[in-house]
Amino acid sequence: MVRVFLAIDLPSSLKKELSNLRTEEKPFARIKWVEEENFHLTLFFFGNLSEKEVEKVIKVCEKRFREFPPFDLILTEVSGFPKKGDFRVVFLGCEERSNTLEKLVKELAKDFKKKGFKLEDRDFHPHITLFRLKELKDRSAYQDFVQELTKRAQFLKGKSIPVKEILLFESKLSPTGPKYTPLKVFPLGGV
Repeated sequence: MVRVFLAIDLPSSLKKELSNLRTEEKPFARIKWVEEENFHLTLFFFGNLSEKEVEKVIKVCEKRFREFPPFDLILTEVSGFPKKGDFRVVFLGCEERSNTLEKLVKELAKDFKKKGFKLEDRDFHPHITLFRLKELKDRSAYQDFVQELTKRAQFLKGKSIPVKEILLFESKLSPTGPKYTPLKVFPLGGV
């Protein structure tokens, strides 16, 4: 079994900028920042798959990605999930103005469901996870911290990232954090 997900990898320069938003540990909350090398935008998380299932995912992707042209992601602002209450996951939002990404994700979801994959049943909101809240000790201080982070990340708003390929990653969990290894790179059509 292999733990896999389909994602857009990010340029190393952007990963560095995102990593520079990281702050030292705060007494009001325990948070787990994403490691610099692990910043990405997830399209589908599959969990543990057999080699045969991974081959099915690859076949679907090879066929489907040829039909879609490259596109640009536009960075928006810091936000989080859940929308109500304290953010458990804090992320940098993204949008894609040509709707290519939205159409691609919808088509892939149909394809994967036809092949018997169970997918998370929620709307797709493109985002880059910055950190996860592990423990909250002072709600007010945490909310102030997220507001300050939002201000510090404003310089990224409107930045455009060209997307020419999608990657299938293996995720190996360890006590020091996950390690992501590309299993397959899928160029978008016209590349």
